[in-house]
Amino acid sequence: MAVTKIWPIRKSFAAPIDYVQNSEKTANPETVNSTLEMSEESRQALEDVIEYAAAENKTEMKFFVSTLNCNKRYARDEFLTVKKRFNKEGGIVAFHGYQSFAPGEATPEEAHEIGMQLARELWGDRFQVVVATHLDREHLHNHFVINSISFKDGKRYHDCKDTYKLMRETSDRLCREHGLSIVEEPKGKGVRQYLYNMEKAGMPTRYNVARQAIDESIALSLNLEEFKSELRKRGYIYRLDPNRKYWTVTPPGWKKSIRTHNLGDAYTRESIERRIYENDPSVRTERLRQQYRIPNQYNLRRRIDRIMGRSGLEKLYLRYCYELGYLPKCKQNPTKLHIVLKEDLLKCDQYSEQAKLLAKYHVSTEDDLFQTVADIKDRMAELGSERDELRRITKRVLPEDEKDRAREDIKVLTAEIRQLRHELKVCDEIRERSTHVEENLRIVDADRRKERER
Repeated sequence: MAVTKIWPIRKSFAAPIDYVQNSEKTANPETVNSTLEMSEESRQALEDVIEYAAAENKTEMKFFVSTLNCNKRYARDEFLTVKKRFNKEGGIVAFHGYQSFAPGEATPEEAHEIGMQLARELWGDRFQVVVATHLDREHLHNHFVINSISFKDGKRYHDCKDTYKLMRETSDRLCREHGLSIVEEPKGKGVRQYLYNMEKAGMPTRYNVARQAIDESIALSLNLEEFKSELRKRGYIYRLDPNRKYWTVTPPGWKKSIRTHNLGDAYTRESIERRIYENDPSVRTERLRQQYRIPNQYNLRRRIDRIMGRSGLEKLYLRYCYELGYLPKCKQNPTKLHIVLKEDLLKCDQYSEQAKLLAKYHVSTEDDLFQTVADIKDRMAELGSERDELRRITKRVLPEDEKDRAREDIKVLTAEIRQLRHELKVCDEIRERSTHVEENLRIVDADRRKERER
């Protein structure tokens, strides 16, 4: 399948340029120094990308390197000459394009010919281009280095969605003519890796929080107005105008809106409307009844009651974990959280670890915490002395099995010391965050009192 891409090369050494600076990839004794007055950084960036595209260890001694409107041997200098002539030496120095073929589909000659045809059609009448076919991967691929300034009129190359679309369509057409496969339905940008990892781990992001809020609102709605009302109750700002191309929602506490179709196929404008109008009125009524049901006064003692029975710092942190949804079984519901707690959702594991340490050492007050720190340090010093003695044993003239036992004991002591060192760090975090936790819970309680009074 033929895949295409293009991106700008700027003055600074961006990540792709850092990679190609490797002397094994960029060294070229034929390069001639230019005497043009251009920044050394821009000059080097341009040289790097051209040399990377034409690297001998990728192109069979430059057999598959060709140029349009410039000399292969002096391409960089001719690029710079055009920039100098039109007094446009700053900004983007070149564009780096890419065209890749499925493994085993094309021969090197065929891949290079397709690359040359693509370059002629897209840029040959106005720009200088270096075309190189790389053979160092299972999938053959072409690299294009395009001068950012036209030799014909001095205008800059305009890279945008339309020009990339033309590049992709032209590449697809040429591949079809040569009987090669293409990507029939190219996908747009995927979810960023960071967000993907967060969602995969079950951690809340503004995207899965928004999905949950929309799902809940749809389940309680029979028409679009009820849907909007449910979103308002959850603190969401929305733009669901029928005349808008994209619907957007903004989670509480955020300034940037989310296009609903980016949340998945079930959240496009058409899907949301269909899901709302397919709701069964009787099921929706039962959901509302469940939502506003008065709790049974004879319920068994709840976990929050047991937490409130504790005291001091232990109670403070257990309560905070409960409010964050980490207790009892890490069933978080970010849409129902108080706004001041949402920033700490991603730190649930840390707060849980701190609560466990407080329970382990029965810490209720700051004095207890200071004493715990002192006890941990004393224990670490004691273990350190034992480990030093064992290390001395390993250096003595003793039977090898006795030394092996000493080494195993050293490993056990080292692991225990490492754990104690980590507990010291957790104690420091408790000292730093306890005031923040207490203040957030005070705000939550105050707002709940106001809500009950209303």
